[in-house]
Amino acid sequence: MDRAVGMDLIKALRRIVGAGVLAAGLPLAGCSRQPAELAPPRPVRAVQVPAAGELAGQQRYAARIEARHETVLAFQVGGRVSARLAEVGDTVAVDAVLARMDNSDLRLRERELAARLAASRAERADAASALRRANELRPKGFVSQADVDRATYRDQAGVAQVEALTAQRGLAGRDLAYAALTAPAAGVITARMIEAGQVVSAGQPAFSLAQAGQIEAVFDVPEHQRAGLPDTVLVTLWTQPDHPLAAKVREVAPQAADGSRTYRVRATLPVDDGPSPGLGSSATVAFAGPIALPAIPYAAVLKRDDGQPAVWVVDTDGAVRLRPVTLGPVQGDRVSIANGLGAGDWVVTAGVHDLRDGQAVSLP
Repeated sequence: MDRAVGMDLIKALRRIVGAGVLAAGLPLAGCSRQPAELAPPRPVRAVQVPAAGELAGQQRYAARIEARHETVLAFQVGGRVSARLAEVGDTVAVDAVLARMDNSDLRLRERELAARLAASRAERADAASALRRANELRPKGFVSQADVDRATYRDQAGVAQVEALTAQRGLAGRDLAYAALTAPAAGVITARMIEAGQVVSAGQPAFSLAQAGQIEAVFDVPEHQRAGLPDTVLVTLWTQPDHPLAAKVREVAPQAADGSRTYRVRATLPVDDGPSPGLGSSATVAFAGPIALPAIPYAAVLKRDDGQPAVWVVDTDGAVRLRPVTLGPVQGDRVSIANGLGAGDWVVTAGVHDLRDGQAVSLP
């Protein structure tokens, strides 16, 4: 009996001690719990929108000086080249003879037609005289109406024959003149494709002539620079590095080159009294004015719930804000921003679909 009472007493003491230990541990556990830490700012990649003035003169491209008008010259009749009178680099005047073709066959043809024309004129004169006589004799009854009709027909046929031979002789004379290839304008011979003794066909290229007058700087720009080209660029010749020239952009190719995917640009150089840049010489082109619109990577643009384009802009407090923008022309992997961004804005360019408005971010 005493043993049973002792066991009950021991169990009661254990329960009391366990409860005390548990009660003592509760405040300690509460004291060890720390406040929840805030999530660190998310690192992002971003680009800064440049000021308009910062875009001026930053793009440079290699250029080549060419004549605005370069013409490929060819004989307009076929035959054997008897003489070549011009060489590459020659400066020629208008109507200068560059090459001659053997014209012996052409001369014979022209003489033959001249003789046939003379004979035809004589026949027509005789027909006209016969018609006059028939008209005079018809009222007197010496000739019939049929005789008058035959005389009239002969006269009309003679007129037509003279006209036809006159035209043929004119063509023969023109072909004879074409046997001499002349310069249509003053300029410089930039290429020669024929030799004396060579048999050529009509229209086969013989020379290339860079016409005197306006000259241009020709260069290629990538797709993302095409839409924002200024009206004027600065052209610096390698031979005159201290004298840049303001050139007016005249033409931008509407289609990119197949291999390089670049666009050919032609800028007209000013014409003054100074020395003219040599054709084919090298130059450097720099943009003389600001590009019209800033461009950002196209990956930075997302669509809002209403379908309008927007970008994440890093605010001054280090948080991102969704800002609506108006898009301009797409330039490869970049897009121009017509409205919505200002100079100095930081635009997030990667992970734009994983951000939320007001989220703290950090820039590298």
